[in-house]
Amino acid sequence: MMNAAVLERSACFDIGSLATKLFAEIATRTADVEGVSRPAFSKIETETLQFLAGFARSEGLAAQWDAGRNVVFSLPEHSDALQYILIGSHVDSVPRGGNFDGLAGVLAGLLCLVRARREGSRFAEPVKVIAMRGEESAWFGPCYMGSKALLGVLSAAELAARHKQDGRSLDEHMQAIGVDMAPVRAGKPLLDRAAVKAYLELHIEQGPVLIERNLPAAVVSGIRGNFRYKKIACFGEAGHSGAVPLAYRHDPVLAMAELLNVLDAAWHDFVAKGRDLVVTSGMVSTDQQKHALSRIPDSVEFSLDIRSQDRDMLETMHALVLKHVARIERERSIRFDLGTALWTSPALCSKTLIAALTRAAETIGVPPALIPSGGGHDAAVFSEADIPSGMIFVRNRNGSHNPQEAMDIDDFKTAASVLYQFLNDPNQAFHQARAASQTAKESGPMFTKITDIIRQKGNAVRAYHAAAVAAQEAAIADPDRAVGYFMLGLAAQEFADANYGEPLHAHVFDQELSRLDEYAGMLDAAFANPDADVRLRALSTVALGLVSHRRRPEEASSASA
Repeated sequence: MMNAAVLERSACFDIGSLATKLFAEIATRTADVEGVSRPAFSKIETETLQFLAGFARSEGLAAQWDAGRNVVFSLPEHSDALQYILIGSHVDSVPRGGNFDGLAGVLAGLLCLVRARREGSRFAEPVKVIAMRGEESAWFGPCYMGSKALLGVLSAAELAARHKQDGRSLDEHMQAIGVDMAPVRAGKPLLDRAAVKAYLELHIEQGPVLIERNLPAAVVSGIRGNFRYKKIACFGEAGHSGAVPLAYRHDPVLAMAELLNVLDAAWHDFVAKGRDLVVTSGMVSTDQQKHALSRIPDSVEFSLDIRSQDRDMLETMHALVLKHVARIERERSIRFDLGTALWTSPALCSKTLIAALTRAAETIGVPPALIPSGGGHDAAVFSEADIPSGMIFVRNRNGSHNPQEAMDIDDFKTAASVLYQFLNDPNQAFHQARAASQTAKESGPMFTKITDIIRQKGNAVRAYHAAAVAAQEAAIADPDRAVGYFMLGLAAQEFADANYGEPLHAHVFDQELSRLDEYAGMLDAAFANPDADVRLRALSTVALGLVSHRRRPEEASSASA
């Protein structure tokens, strides 16, 4: 293993080469049987932070341990800045997880500082980068523990949570690595919120959207909130599978299936109306000691995780869950034990930061795109604390929380360059006034919700019909975006009508969805910008694209005649 201080310097700064070396070194230092394991508030996590601090100091940067035992990096001249932009993410991982989750955001910020130091650049505002502890819920149950402690919102119940391996409390683990727990227990912030002008986080995307849209990076509109039931138990009556007729059955598995089917149907209906929603039941099990092929189970346990960027949507779905639980209990003579619902509020990114990051991407030639985050991030905690927050996603294959995470280093370079451009641009609206701290009131990307309907309904003819209907409804409900909705709806309807009943290859649908995705992303990025000219140019570009696409079949038909 290399010492951080002896990583070779090339004559010309190459962020990709240096990032590759750092990722590889940390992966080696924290390797498990497969993947990496960097437990929250552990010796391994501390050693990772020490390595990063050593590397930063070797590059002439300031590296300081804060009250939460996180490491904060900056250019030397900004170490005592009274106000600053904070870039950060976490260094812990899930057990046997991927190396890029969290670490990519820390290294992106750190390498922006290294680049500025080597090139002698001056940022438009003082910048600090924080490498945080304890974001993952895999170790104790609660998530965002490090950032919650920083902002004074880590609860007593979370502090009492037990480590899943050694049984010691989170409070004990934090104290063991050197955190003064008195202010944490009292709910006092460990950093001055007023000093943080904005919080930015770069993170790998944990879903497939950027892969499907063939984009290296995107700006994030907001982070989905959720309510979760970790373990719902449904109790019925055991019996012989062949001897108990339908009229006498009290089958908990079928009761669970009915509930999930109702929620799945509601999910499809809401998505068709343009609402943001995802529904998951990730764990289902009957009692292994008793279950058998020919036995009606007497109980089944399952989880429920429902997420949306819209708080009203979450409330609606929660009411729906309770309503149908009561109905199914009556009709099937079974009993549900839901346990306690765990709620996390949605967190919208700053509208001004979205516009500024989008402009930074366009400046360096990155196609503008705006997508929601389905997974949770530390940025949500900063947003909830009324600190303007923004995020950049990097394309990543094979999901996250597994050793197969696959982020291309060129995509990382692209996303980090967007961040660097933002930090260096003195003309960004955000850098001009503190008024940029206002959080967006809109519910994130609006146009891409139309193309998401196509994707979620299976990218077939009926999906394009559903998207067209949703676009028409959205145009009526949102006059400011009506023209954009009208064009997307028209394109979806024309494609559906032209191909109804036709045997088409899947690649035809994929090409059409990719085209509409490009238009939707362009419109979302433009409408996140307050400049009316930017919006008008985007609408004109989409209109010209649709007209050009419509002419191609006509020209082909004329040529064949």
